[in-house]
Amino acid sequence: MRTYLLVFAVALLLGALFTPVAARVGGWIGALDRTGRKPIPRSGGLAIAAAVVLTLAMVGAALEPTRGLLRLSVAQLGAVYLGGIAILALGVVDDVFGLKAAPKFVVQILVASGLYVAGVRAETVWLPFGIYEFGYVAGLLFTVVWIVGITNAFNLLDGIDGAAAGAAVFALLAMFATAVTLGQPMVAILTIALAGATLGFLPFNFAPARVYLGDSGSLFLGFALATLAIEGATKGPAVVAIAIPIVAFGLPVMDTLFAVVRRAARGAPLFTGDKEHLHHRLVDLGLSTRQAVVVLYAVSAAFALASMLFLNPNVRGMAVVLTIVGIAVWLAVRYLHLHEFNELARLARRGLSQTRAISFNVEMRRAAVELEACGTWAEFVALLVRLFAASEFDGVRLRLRSVAGAIVREYTLEDGDAVEGVRSVQKDEWGVHIPFQVGASGALLGELAVFRRYGRPSLLTDVNLLVEVLRPALNEAAGRIEPPRP
Repeated sequence: MRTYLLVFAVALLLGALFTPVAARVGGWIGALDRTGRKPIPRSGGLAIAAAVVLTLAMVGAALEPTRGLLRLSVAQLGAVYLGGIAILALGVVDDVFGLKAAPKFVVQILVASGLYVAGVRAETVWLPFGIYEFGYVAGLLFTVVWIVGITNAFNLLDGIDGAAAGAAVFALLAMFATAVTLGQPMVAILTIALAGATLGFLPFNFAPARVYLGDSGSLFLGFALATLAIEGATKGPAVVAIAIPIVAFGLPVMDTLFAVVRRAARGAPLFTGDKEHLHHRLVDLGLSTRQAVVVLYAVSAAFALASMLFLNPNVRGMAVVLTIVGIAVWLAVRYLHLHEFNELARLARRGLSQTRAISFNVEMRRAAVELEACGTWAEFVALLVRLFAASEFDGVRLRLRSVAGAIVREYTLEDGDAVEGVRSVQKDEWGVHIPFQVGASGALLGELAVFRRYGRPSLLTDVNLLVEVLRPALNEAAGRIEPPRP
């Protein structure tokens, strides 16, 4: 254990010392994030990788047992080391030149396939009803999906300062504890070195970040975690070795699955980035970046601790793990406004599969939330214009009346704008009228009306959402803002 503590301490120190150097290197080679007011280097991965390599070299030179273990690791994990270098290089190129998704996935798939051929492969998987032995093709597919999936899961999580690096530290510590318990010194020394180097880098990455992980760091850490998990699985009891990394990687895996479901439900490209990951949702709830990261750390720690229950697998422990995972998913859907999951549940009940309806219904739920922030009539109208710009309705009318019934203002929402003027209802149209109060004094009455022509294909939008979700939000928002002048 003293050797592990020494490796951790040296890696932590070198990670902290190398990070400012890596930041300068990032500036020299042009690996900079220019989205903010000041360019920030995207080269944290270089510091972590260099700290790990030098730590192992130094400890190996000083301690004979460690030297022998590292020599053995070169023989057994040479392919992993070469793959790690390739992934690190891929990340550096992406940080400098900004590669598209396709070439990055091609390289990752080739590296993962090469590892399988070299013997770094998943041969069994634990399922609730037993252990499944892979054949060659199934094993290759699972290995590639596992390595590429986990590699990119940490990359997707790297959306706010400190998130991916912190989650990686918790996952690495969980894998280290597992490796020590199961008598896997090779995996243990590599994971503790990575944990120390990443923790040394983390103070520079915590908000406000002075250095980013970059793709070089997030892809490298994800790749290391994925491959070391496979190595641990081949050397330990199947149930324990496979279940622990799956649970320990719970946060990035959950975030990635949510992203896939979200984009598939909307019919959007799966590899197109967005600002709707778990960390973005937490910030949207009003948390600061630091507060959001702390929440993510707490979730990562909970998953890491839950994974330890598999060290002594039993029905009760598995039930606890499944309960924790279930609670985490429920809390995310319930409080992070993951409206796509509400829509998928509704879609399952109706048996529909059209993505356009899901997209509009999700936008309607989002608009109901955004109406809470409307402070002026102009913002109120603009939000409705944006909402109905891509709806299935043929006409949208917004009308203001006096208490006596006289029309004060009338708008037609069309072509991405609010056109003032009277819109008459056509004979071949049916409509839904949604009344609401305008202004705290109640001097005006509002009405949102949507129209659709007869003979059109069946309406996929759930009209009930107009009444149950949008109308209360309209009534609350319009009731507290100042109405427009007649």
